[in-house]
Amino acid sequence: MSTHRTTQTVLRAVPTLLVLLVLGGAGYWGHKNDWRAPKFASLFGAPAVAEPEDWCAEHGVPESRCIKCHPELAGETAKDWCKEHGVPESRCTICHPEILTKGVAGDWCKEHGVPESNCTLCHPEIAVKGELAESADASKVVATDGATANTSGKTGKDPATCQSHALRVQFASAESVKKAGVQLDKVIERPMEQTISANAETQYDRTRFAQIASRVSGVVWRVDSQIGQIVRKDEVLALVDAAEVGRAKAELLTAVAQRDLRAQTTRRVEQLAPQKIIAEADVQEAQAATREAEIRVFNARQALINLGLTTPVGTDGIPDERELHLLGLPEEIRTSLDSGAPSANLVPLIAPLDGVVVQCEMVAGEVIEASKPLFAIADTRKMWLTIDVPQAQIGRAAIGQPVRFRPEGSDATVHGAIAWISTAVDDQTRTVKVRADVDNSDGRLLASSFGNAQITVRESPNAVAVPNEAIQWEGCCHIVFVRLADDIFQTRKVRLGSRDSHYTEVFAGLLPGEVVATAGSHVLKSEILKSNLGAGCCAVE
Repeated sequence: MSTHRTTQTVLRAVPTLLVLLVLGGAGYWGHKNDWRAPKFASLFGAPAVAEPEDWCAEHGVPESRCIKCHPELAGETAKDWCKEHGVPESRCTICHPEILTKGVAGDWCKEHGVPESNCTLCHPEIAVKGELAESADASKVVATDGATANTSGKTGKDPATCQSHALRVQFASAESVKKAGVQLDKVIERPMEQTISANAETQYDRTRFAQIASRVSGVVWRVDSQIGQIVRKDEVLALVDAAEVGRAKAELLTAVAQRDLRAQTTRRVEQLAPQKIIAEADVQEAQAATREAEIRVFNARQALINLGLTTPVGTDGIPDERELHLLGLPEEIRTSLDSGAPSANLVPLIAPLDGVVVQCEMVAGEVIEASKPLFAIADTRKMWLTIDVPQAQIGRAAIGQPVRFRPEGSDATVHGAIAWISTAVDDQTRTVKVRADVDNSDGRLLASSFGNAQITVRESPNAVAVPNEAIQWEGCCHIVFVRLADDIFQTRKVRLGSRDSHYTEVFAGLLPGEVVATAGSHVLKSEILKSNLGAGCCAVE
């Protein structure tokens, strides 16, 4: 009975043992064959053919084109190559930090501020020009917003010793470049300008602006000009009836009469003096009285001149009373007055320049006070533009620089030039006032208009420029990625100039016709930063 049970137990354990044996055999076979299934031909006894693999697993690119494993493909020397960081061993600042202290004097162009091996101005033969696919050659839009490229990043690093320009970025294929979202564009020549952008306000030209007030109190007798009316120099704007004018005229007449009387007395005394009838003291007293009378006439005339009235003198030295009555009134005003004798108190308000009446603060019959502005006249053919330039930018501004101004809510642009720069900084806004003279011959520019002004500090008609997206900051220098082949890009240090809404000017490091990475160039930047940390090349597929 026990033998039968033992036999049954063994029989039940056989399937389990078989399963374990099969699993063990499969594991042994998989380990020995690197867990790869055999090809169909080998199952039927056909001889296996070894297929070489052209793939660099370390750097994620084809082995036959891997410039890190084969630096000679990029024109470098295999003996002088740091495989870990992808730069020549003699210039690897990570493996040889002493380079940062002793510098690389032989690879720095002091004249243009870029590495000598990157200086396309000194060595135009290093430029790698190319063509773009039809779809990649986007239309160029010219627009200027006056922004200035930031070229002053300070990180404590020395651009003359860092070796980022020796790095290259390699993709697995040209298709990988597209998949990474990297777009290409050409380096071009185009007009560029460097500008200062600031808030501004228009004003009347103060040298072509006048406020007119009455010199005496009185009553407005007549108003001949209104707001918006064009007037000419010496044209009468209004007439004021002022009692003080009448008194001044009467004083002149009285002074003239006293002078004439004193003069006659002096002549009689002087005739009697030789006959010893009158004492010499009487003669001197008469002469002094005549002199006092002449001074009184002078003072009376000056009083009228101070009121803006020039006194006429008759042929015999006696003022013409009719002329004195209508003194200061132009002939056309005199003829327009009533035939009856008008008031002798009338004093005209005269336009001192050609222009437009922009202010009129009086009506007929109104009582006015002396020195109160009643009219304002402006020559609007020229305007002042007051610009609030930030203190940090004022050193770039200079007399004579061109200025463009666009008022708020308007598409019109007016042009002018800087005529004055303040010598003080506003204690509230910390800006410096700059004044420009702008043309307004068409009359479209209004006073007290706010807007944006662009001061052109430098112009270049044929500047080397790249799209803004192509410029990257890697912590020490501005760089651009230049296409060497469909899947290889070279890091190129550049020195920047002006910048607008689409393009950045490049002083040194590039030549027109080279192809650079634009949108998506941050992908390449991330790869060179990884390389600086010892990571591999770009493995985008």
